[in-house]
Amino acid sequence: MDKELLRNKFEAGRNAIRKAVDFQISFLQPDGGYIWEGYVKDAYHKQAYSWSLVGKRDEAHRLLTWVRDNTLLPDGQLKDYNGDVYKHAWICQSAHSLSRFDISYPVYKFLLTCQAPCGGFPLLKTHELVRAMTTAWVGITAIMMGDMETADKAVKCCISMLEQQPEQNKFYFQMTKDGKLCTDGEYIDTAKTKQCYWEVGFSMLLMDRMYQITKDKKYLEYARQYFEFFLRCSEDVWTYWGSGKGALAAAIYYTFTGDKRALEGAVKFIDFVVETQDPCGGFQYEDEEDILLIYIDHAACFSGWVLESISYIESKLRTL
Repeated sequence: MDKELLRNKFEAGRNAIRKAVDFQISFLQPDGGYIWEGYVKDAYHKQAYSWSLVGKRDEAHRLLTWVRDNTLLPDGQLKDYNGDVYKHAWICQSAHSLSRFDISYPVYKFLLTCQAPCGGFPLLKTHELVRAMTTAWVGITAIMMGDMETADKAVKCCISMLEQQPEQNKFYFQMTKDGKLCTDGEYIDTAKTKQCYWEVGFSMLLMDRMYQITKDKKYLEYARQYFEFFLRCSEDVWTYWGSGKGALAAAIYYTFTGDKRALEGAVKFIDFVVETQDPCGGFQYEDEEDILLIYIDHAACFSGWVLESISYIESKLRTL
């Protein structure tokens, strides 16, 4: 892919994310909060991370201070988040990346109470099944917190889930707490569009991170297996609102391997974000409710997948 063309695509991606961040920040309340009349009470977990990526650190800290003073509970949970493990992992990472240890450490202690015997994590603490997405995301959170023991258990759970898959064209992403794959549960079907691609994307991202840390090629091999699954998926695998996690995983994988298919996948998602952004700065798609929550959540989430993908790819291109 031509470097000049990539530079133009990346600049368009950066501009889209700047607009997405400005859109989010327009709803920041005078007291630093992100809850107002008519808006949900559990949708501010990604914002601080998103804003900090474009230099809006003051706004991010205002929000995190409000979280600490108003919604952080003594047990490390966030008020009104109802034990949502995935969302707590987001706020933990967001706070930790900004050195807000007054939030990240209490929240992380809560997350540790949610790990199942198999090493996995459920979507909600009360759920009986663990899930690939949550397990991988908390595993990455554990890496950020320097807790490799917990991370290793999560990694082994994800690997077990991968190795138990009964067929190539489906990916079952739930397990019992003792580690048995649920083949009567939810799955990604490669023959269909609009699938839960994030379940594989987060898992691949965790393997990328483990390879970064250890340089053990077994993790690169597992990342390759996840990537090969993506290549068997339908045509929207890189151009769906749930494709960003896999796009970042592919971008990092490209820096390890030089596999141009991974580069192309990541760039397709960046193009998708640029081409589908609403004039307001947010994002909403035909298979979703047309409500403010969706516009804001995608604006926050896409920030990381796009900007981090660009940074990883550019770091590789400069060595060529």
